[in-house]
Amino acid sequence: MNYQGGNMGIAAGTALVFAVTIPRMFLTSPASRLVEDAQIAWLSVGVSAGAAMIMIKVLLYIISRTGGDLIDGVRRLLGNSAAWLVTLVYIAIFLANTVLLLREFAENTLLTALPLSEFSLVTIWYAVWVTVFIYFGIEVVGRVAYMVLPFLVASMLLIVILLIPFYNVYQLVPWQGNGLENAIYHGLTMAGANVGAVILTIYAREFQQAKTTAQALAFGLGGSMLLKMVYAQSYLMTFGVYVGQEKILPFFEMARLVYLNRFLQRIEALLIALWVMVSILAIAISLYTAVYLIARILELPSGRPIVPLVAAIVANIAMMPPDIITVLGYEKPYLYISSAVIYAIPAVLSLAFWFKRKEVERCTSV
Repeated sequence: MNYQGGNMGIAAGTALVFAVTIPRMFLTSPASRLVEDAQIAWLSVGVSAGAAMIMIKVLLYIISRTGGDLIDGVRRLLGNSAAWLVTLVYIAIFLANTVLLLREFAENTLLTALPLSEFSLVTIWYAVWVTVFIYFGIEVVGRVAYMVLPFLVASMLLIVILLIPFYNVYQLVPWQGNGLENAIYHGLTMAGANVGAVILTIYAREFQQAKTTAQALAFGLGGSMLLKMVYAQSYLMTFGVYVGQEKILPFFEMARLVYLNRFLQRIEALLIALWVMVSILAIAISLYTAVYLIARILELPSGRPIVPLVAAIVANIAMMPPDIITVLGYEKPYLYISSAVIYAIPAVLSLAFWFKRKEVERCTSV
């Protein structure tokens, strides 16, 4: 069925999902995956993305039957109280994601590009630009993400290709790593790394058709999964398990190894600008989604007036932890909680839809 007057298409939806699910690949996530799964870390990445895709596909199917978006679907199946609860859960998830990404990217910007800068100024700089950006709405964010996407994918694949001389294929064995069962288990429990893809259900009204969101999920999350799996293999062949576990910024360390000639060196400096664009996109999408849900739950005509307030709160919370190690300690519990949300909400809605499907189909057919 058609959603209500949406303007976004497959390209914008794909770019939004890709932009909100790829940024942790630029942080410490690849190194932590090697710690848990060793040589089979690529499978863990694939399982986490595949599990998230299946659960979100279930949500898309349900709201295509109930009409409207995720909040409308929950309200029609479970009532207003449940809609409030689900909205609050997703507000917490996206606000926490905003805080974590803002702090980690601000810290990494200091490490790579601005070592003499004040940490608070870098954090405020990110928050200000994100605030200005999301004032234009999710459609504009989607179009910008669509324009950045080809350059991002091309640069990442270029790094993978230019590192071929550094590859040692013997680093891939034993291919089972720490065990097939462990990789699948870790993949399932880390599905929360892809929780951002649920924005397709939250903004379902903004898309042209139900088929549009399904294709955007397949291309966006599927493309992100494939790229992360390729990157995991490339990272492993470059550094190996034990050295790879010690890297704080895996992607940056890989880019530093690239040497073209004596006149063109240190290409990682060129990638920092693109890296900053991706981080701003991911933070903007998460923050905008939280503000959008707050506006929905409070029945505000627009969320724009509260954007600066929420951004200021997020920036202050992001600056509270004393160091990046503390922030990384919060990362894993956040991913566990997000994984639980990914599985729990579709499961509950599926049961409710099963018992009320005849009533729902009768109401939506009128």
